[in-house]
Amino acid sequence: MEENKFDHDQSHYERPNLPYRCGRAALWQTPCNQGPEADGTCGGIRECNPFLKNDRWECRRDKKFGGPCEDGPGSGGKCSIQRPPCAPRSTLRVIRGRLVVLAVGVVLALIGSSLALDPRVGGIVSISNAGPLSKSHAKFTEKVGCPSCHVAHGKGPVAWIKAVFNNSDLSTQCVNCHSFGGPSFKAHNANLSPDRKVQGTQCVMCHREHGGPTMNMRFLTPEQCGSCHKNTFESFERGHPEFSEKFPYFNRNSIKFDHNSHLKKHFDNPKFSDKAPDSCAGCHTITLSDREIRPEGYEVVCAACHDSQIKKKELILIRLPELMQDLIDRKLLVQACNLPHSQSKKEEEFLSVSTEQLALVSAFLLNIPEDDLETYDQPLQDLILTMAEESHVPFADLINQQTPEPMAMSLLAGLNPEVLKRAACSWGLNQEYEPPAEAMFGGWYADMLEVRYKPSGHADPVAKSWVEFALAVSSSQENDDKTVRAQAMRDQLLSSKDGVGGCIKCHAVTSNKDLKHHFQLKVNWNYGKVSDSPYVRYKHEDHIDILGTKSSCLNCHTLNTEVDYMASFKDYDPGNWVSNFESIRKETCSQCHSETQINLECQRCHIYHLKPSFKKEMLAVKADPPSST
Repeated sequence: MEENKFDHDQSHYERPNLPYRCGRAALWQTPCNQGPEADGTCGGIRECNPFLKNDRWECRRDKKFGGPCEDGPGSGGKCSIQRPPCAPRSTLRVIRGRLVVLAVGVVLALIGSSLALDPRVGGIVSISNAGPLSKSHAKFTEKVGCPSCHVAHGKGPVAWIKAVFNNSDLSTQCVNCHSFGGPSFKAHNANLSPDRKVQGTQCVMCHREHGGPTMNMRFLTPEQCGSCHKNTFESFERGHPEFSEKFPYFNRNSIKFDHNSHLKKHFDNPKFSDKAPDSCAGCHTITLSDREIRPEGYEVVCAACHDSQIKKKELILIRLPELMQDLIDRKLLVQACNLPHSQSKKEEEFLSVSTEQLALVSAFLLNIPEDDLETYDQPLQDLILTMAEESHVPFADLINQQTPEPMAMSLLAGLNPEVLKRAACSWGLNQEYEPPAEAMFGGWYADMLEVRYKPSGHADPVAKSWVEFALAVSSSQENDDKTVRAQAMRDQLLSSKDGVGGCIKCHAVTSNKDLKHHFQLKVNWNYGKVSDSPYVRYKHEDHIDILGTKSSCLNCHTLNTEVDYMASFKDYDPGNWVSNFESIRKETCSQCHSETQINLECQRCHIYHLKPSFKKEMLAVKADPPSST
């Protein structure tokens, strides 16, 4: 590379910071030797500027233009080579500067005129008004006006000019009123894992204002949704992904209702056919139905067939089992039961009045085997004597020892102390207890060799408490033998055939983790609301209005007759289950929702925001202060 390539006498060095450029260069790309003067006049009418040296004029033409000319300067120091002048032009730098000054002037003029013409200061029109607001925003901004969203509004021209050069994000004003179930400026308000890199979002990317009261700010076009999603498609019918495998039956039902057995078996039985519903609407509430069509309550759809079954399934608190020998202190028994003194003498040969086994509830509370006479003989007879002396107190103590929080109050609710005392007095004498009357209306009663509880009906509080007690103690025992007895009691109470009230025949039991990450079993006493798909929207009401109430459900919901629905509830894991129905496929929806029939925009089924709502201060009603007049 030549070191002197850009020397002053070797190349023509452009100076873009000068105000003028050669006119010949602008026209023919061949600038003159001298270039424009500082005042804008042409400096190229001569080849050089002669220099006076030792009283003699010398030509000073640069080497790059040919060096000194042959004729040289005239006697007066005038260059001998003259040309007609060009018209120098302004450089690009000067032109840009003028445009900037002009633009600033226009902006200032517009700002000034808008302030002067604003109707609020006596003008006739406001050119700064972007247009009327939507109906939803116009109401709450009517007092404050534009500053509700535009911070710089009303602060004068200086603030407006600053706003031009500052990043004033309108979205931060939006979240002063609106709230969401996740980060406001992340896609779909989702708490994504840190390794997933997604671009932040702003409200103005989708929502536009100043479209008037009829404008729907929530409406988005499919093109707007597709601008962010990588996997774009033409329409729902052409390109939309298939629904997931279990859609929409992701959650295990909290109430176990086998549609197959009821529709194919029980409702065809002449014994129950008169009580069977005519259609799905006979059990499900379709009035004002939204995403989920909830069933009617137990009293409406279940009680006619199942009410009598509940009352038949009783709890056995204690049963007098077969005993090997009489170990009860007769004197204490006679005293406690106020018996004749003649009863204090025992029989010479003892023959147990009972041949039954010990009840599982009593076996767990006493922590004794229900089938080992030698082991349970003494502790059980000690309990009977204590019952004769103190009635329900020993049972309350035994129950409260099993759980962190006392439960005897709810488990023994309604128990008449005299019932236990009289039964214990008879059993202490090795006799069956004969009640004064038959138990018909539910509650605690003693009969022959047992103390039982008869549920009064659906949602019986005592029956529910015993089920919850059995679940609680079955997972909290440290002793292996007691764990086995607790689980045996639990299995009996949860049995759909023998359990108290038959609660678990319909109510699902779910295994959940507690705060210490220990698994706990919990009964789903109420119908569970579907809430695991916050971004999905579906209105049954719209479809029922078009298809009718008789058979419209079967268009989408098809029974799966191959699966064993009830067997999936034997496992307490809520994720391990099968639905009564076939999964709904995309083809089911596209039969009606297509370009030629009922169009399907993204927002018809999808919700962008997670749990959108308003902040509490927006919902508070502020009353105007009373006037002084």
